[in-house]
Amino acid sequence: MWTITFIVLAVASQGAFSLSGMPAVQRQMGDAMIRAMASPERSTVCFPIYAQGIAKANDKYELAYNTCLDNAANSQKLVENEVAPDRASLRSDGEGICATFDKCANMELSTDFFECYLDASGSSLSTSLDMQSVSKTKLQYVNLRYQTIQFDKDFCTDDCTNIYVKESTTLYSQLEECLKTGEVVSPPAPEPTETTTLEPEMTTTAIPTPPQPELFLKFAAIP
Repeated sequence: MWTITFIVLAVASQGAFSLSGMPAVQRQMGDAMIRAMASPERSTVCFPIYAQGIAKANDKYELAYNTCLDNAANSQKLVENEVAPDRASLRSDGEGICATFDKCANMELSTDFFECYLDASGSSLSTSLDMQSVSKTKLQYVNLRYQTIQFDKDFCTDDCTNIYVKESTTLYSQLEECLKTGEVVSPPAPEPTETTTLEPEMTTTAIPTPPQPELFLKFAAIP
């Protein structure tokens, strides 16, 4: 039962968020699964202790990672809201220029046609230069803001990923050791966000594993 629970936790870990950059976690996950199938009698003791910690580490990482993404998305929205008036102004000026030239295009007499374009070109020149200046300035500003947002997002996701890898590798290593030796190592307390704490001392307790010849015969009889 606990082997199945562990497999579900492992699948959930890879499904809820990407572990593509965590080969150590994936390797220890696989090693622990092999140990669990090889030591079913210890699985019933070890899994209840570590499964909860692994699930909490997964949930905490997913929450922290999604918070990084949400913060970045909210920052982008603030930038878009900030430049919305400039976009509206440029759109209005552009539509005004286009409307003037569209009017000229409908002139039937050539004299009216060329005169209209001459006047429209002259009157729109100043507006076009202003539009060019504003567009250039705002483009540079938005690019700079977006680069800063991307940097902050990458830093945030890398930081929470590093914390997750540290916690998970410790938990999986302790679980594997428990399955291998029968000794329970107290899982460390989760690291609080944005604070630094000393690592708590870890204590070990030996789990007696009485001989179970009937159990081993049953497993040996399975083809």
